[in-house]
Amino acid sequence: MGSPMGSFLDSVSDHGLESDSEESQTESTQIEEDLALLEAMVSVARNNGANNFNHKRQKTSTAANPGSSTPGSDESHADDEGEGLVAKAQYMETWESMWAKKKEFETFKENRKNERHDQIMALEKEKLELKKKDLELRQQMRDCTVMSMDISGMNETQQKYFLSLQDEILARRFGAGSG
Repeated sequence: MGSPMGSFLDSVSDHGLESDSEESQTESTQIEEDLALLEAMVSVARNNGANNFNHKRQKTSTAANPGSSTPGSDESHADDEGEGLVAKAQYMETWESMWAKKKEFETFKENRKNERHDQIMALEKEKLELKKKDLELRQQMRDCTVMSMDISGMNETQQKYFLSLQDEILARRFGAGSG
């Protein structure tokens, strides 16, 4: 069956998925439009299928005997039922095909959503690691400043304070004080 969704799904599977690009957003819009088209086609198929089953056609043939194919005859009624069954089978096949494509598309959308979620989680994790490294670097800079201070020109209280800070730094770094 040459429906627009068949070629659409083939083309989607051939393309890479970049979540933040304009191409991806355009593709997503196209996907939404194709899904709406698919739903409209299903609706039309349902309406046409219902109309075909309610309006049975009378079989007419120029070669047939006029008395053998009257509207009330059993032969005419059997042919109409056969045509109705064929039409119903075609309708069901079309509907099942469209339903399968819709499910495939929904699975595709869910996979894209999960991929975006995974990408966001990875970026958030990386962001937290960078913040942690930044805090460690800032702490090292403060520690370096405290450790390199000249406390000889300070009063006794200030000297005790900075010596205790230096002991804390050494304890944190090496697990032992200087004392």
